[in-house]
Amino acid sequence: MLIVAVSGASGSGKSTLTAALAERFRTDGRRVAVFASDKYFKKELPTMISPSNGQEYPDWNHPTSFDADALLADLIAARDSGEYDVILFEGVTIFCHPALRHLADTRIWVDASIETRIARRIARNVVTKGQTVDFIADYYLRCARYREREFSIPSRVYADFTVDNEYGFDAEAVYRRVCG
Repeated sequence: MLIVAVSGASGSGKSTLTAALAERFRTDGRRVAVFASDKYFKKELPTMISPSNGQEYPDWNHPTSFDADALLADLIAARDSGEYDVILFEGVTIFCHPALRHLADTRIWVDASIETRIARRIARNVVTKGQTVDFIADYYLRCARYREREFSIPSRVYADFTVDNEYGFDAEAVYRRVCG
């Protein structure tokens, strides 16, 4: 049994790396479960007052924005079920939760520049969430980047290693590193 946690700021490539690792493990015939903290967002999100304009916004980037206890319970259930050889989970603030960090055998931080991450966030959210470029840029500049600086980016100290995803990554090299 191997449990791998993948974190990084918004748009860094957490989901892409997690999917690539899942596929690589499956190629080896391993049974894989994948969990994303985004699936555990609370119905009533915390809010934040933006330091840039004083307005209140829903806060998807605070460690309490998702139900970490429910994610932990699901991860433990998957681990204890005997159905999986590998469990992968990812999220922006998962390293902010000690119980989630300690459950993982390997913790990976995915890194990319702020310019690359905002471009990816815009491309993703226009297509997957139907958001406008103006909305995405405004929310990022008014809220997300503050929470990244406050929570997500400082939590990278808990990673076992960092994957540079400025221009893509070598999934095979990451797989080898995870497998030791």
